[in-house]
Amino acid sequence: MKLENVRPMNFSGIPFALVVIAFPLIIILPRAMSEVWWPLWILGWLILSASWGTGVGIDGSLIVLKYVFGKLKIRIPFGEIEEITALSKLLARYFKWEIALFVICIIYAFFDLITMPRELLKGYYFGDIGLIIFGLFYIFAFILPFSRRILVGILAYLFILPILLYQKTGNITGDDISMFMVLAAILGFAILDIYGKDYILIRTKKDVYLLTCRSADNVIKTVLKVAQNVQTA
Repeated sequence: MKLENVRPMNFSGIPFALVVIAFPLIIILPRAMSEVWWPLWILGWLILSASWGTGVGIDGSLIVLKYVFGKLKIRIPFGEIEEITALSKLLARYFKWEIALFVICIIYAFFDLITMPRELLKGYYFGDIGLIIFGLFYIFAFILPFSRRILVGILAYLFILPILLYQKTGNITGDDISMFMVLAAILGFAILDIYGKDYILIRTKKDVYLLTCRSADNVIKTVLKVAQNVQTA
C-alpha cells in the first residue's frame, strides 16, 4: 500500500551518505580541477538527486522507504520501531552528526572564502558561496521552526557574502547580483517548502528516519492501524 504524498528525507543512512559524496563533486572538485571537471559536477547532481526520497509504502509488516529514483528500498519492520511521532520541530538530538557535518562545511567554506587570494575568477568564490548557502538550507531544516530573530540573522548573513565578493574582486556586476538573487530565491523557496509540510520521525534501535507529508496525524493513524492489523492477523 502506497502512502500518498509521503516522502522520506535524506537525513540518515545510505541516502545521507550520498549527500556527503555529492558535496565535493558539486562544490569542491570543479574548483580544484582546471580541466574536465563538468562530468564530475553532473555526477554530483545526479547523486544528490538520487539521495532524495521518492515515496513511502507499507508492504505486509514493513514500512518501505524508496530512494535512488525508487530503486533503493529501505525496509523497516514494525517490530523494530521504537518511536513514531509527528514533529513540529526537527530536534537536533536526533541528527547530531548530520548537523555537525554541515556546520563544518559552512565554517570551511567561509574560512576558505576569506583566505582565498584576490582577483581570481569569480567562479572560485561562488563555489564557496554555493557551499555556504547549500549547508545553510540543511541546517535550517533541522531547526524548524525558527524565530524572526533567526530569520533576520539569515538575511544579514547572506548580505555579508556580496561584501566579501567585492573585497576579493574589486567589483560586483549585474550578473553577480543576479546570481545572488537566484541563490537567495532558491534558498527561500526551499525553506518555504519545508515549512509547508508536516514531519514524522521514525526511530529504531539502529537508525532514525524522517518523513514529510501533508498531514502527519493521518499518516501515523494509518501506519498504526496497519501495524495493529498485522499483529492480530
